[in-house]
Amino acid sequence: MDATRQALMPMRRHRRSGRMSLTPLIDVVFILLIFFMLQTNFLRPRAIEFAQSAGSAGARSDTTMIAVELHANGSVWLNGAESSMDGLRSYASGLSDPAATRVMLAVDSDVLLQPAVDIMDLFNQYQVVNIALSAARKFD
Repeated sequence: MDATRQALMPMRRHRRSGRMSLTPLIDVVFILLIFFMLQTNFLRPRAIEFAQSAGSAGARSDTTMIAVELHANGSVWLNGAESSMDGLRSYASGLSDPAATRVMLAVDSDVLLQPAVDIMDLFNQYQVVNIALSAARKFD
């Protein structure tokens, strides 16, 4: 029996205490948290907020929405019609309430950044500050 007891002794020394480590679980939770934070689209809630505020009773009914497209060939489109920088300038200067104006600037993926910044600066000169920039799919 003495030999059996000595054979079992090393096994008893290596026996675990029965506690699980939470470190791997915490690591997985943090990785998932980072993954979902990176996958979140922060522009989407703003678009939903805009749609809700436009339809609510307390919202301003005189909000002007302007759609500007900047194509790769250099052409500028204002509300679905071809225009120019001078046309944008005259349109922006004629706005009755620039604070209530929202501009959606859709830019072709092949356009350099500077022309888009020029359009944003043009509207900023006329106190239009609510400008959303979006990368548009290829224009035809």
